[in-house]
Amino acid sequence: MKLSLSLLFLVSMLFMSGCSSTNANAPMQEIAMEANGSTEKVEQDRMLIWAADLDIQVNNISNSVAKVAAFITTQKGFVERTMTTKDGSASMTLRVPAKILKSTMSSLETIGTVTRRNISAEDVTEKYVDIDARLKNKIALRDRLKQLLDKATAVKDILSIETELNRVQSDIDSMTAQIKSLKGRADYATIDLTLSRKQILGPLGYLFKGLYWGIEKLFIIQE
Repeated sequence: MKLSLSLLFLVSMLFMSGCSSTNANAPMQEIAMEANGSTEKVEQDRMLIWAADLDIQVNNISNSVAKVAAFITTQKGFVERTMTTKDGSASMTLRVPAKILKSTMSSLETIGTVTRRNISAEDVTEKYVDIDARLKNKIALRDRLKQLLDKATAVKDILSIETELNRVQSDIDSMTAQIKSLKGRADYATIDLTLSRKQILGPLGYLFKGLYWGIEKLFIIQE
């Protein structure tokens, strides 16, 4: 059975564009239909990537790094990166289950004095739905191309189908990696932790601190 190039490209166009628009929006439509339900249900249907920044002053950097690493392990998380600097500070990238992010932050804050704290979330629901829909269409197209390849007899048709099949498979691999990355980032929140050494004042330091406090009270008693 001979297959012409025009037939091949026609099949490709049909599978690439046939049902992408309806499939991509289906999960979002289900959420919209449940708009009269609870807010918690809608929140559960969203895919959120949580990230936090935490700066803490501690007495001992190396001891604190070891304590943090041990604690994160008990929380079923892991340390993605640790870097110490010459100025006596350390930065750590921590990954913990998203559902315990806030409680983990509260526990980390007990190791020293918090100077900065921030938590944010990125909603990637629509991005995930779009990639997932396009991935399913690509898989369907790949399966159809394999069927055509089994039936092809002309060398030029075989080469054309194999070229298209390789391109489609490359797209599938890329989309699969994106899906895996989004799921991983959604399941495990990221904490960028910075540890710096507390300043220890000498005798003159305490003297000037006391003088500053006294002068300030001469002008401002209560804000």
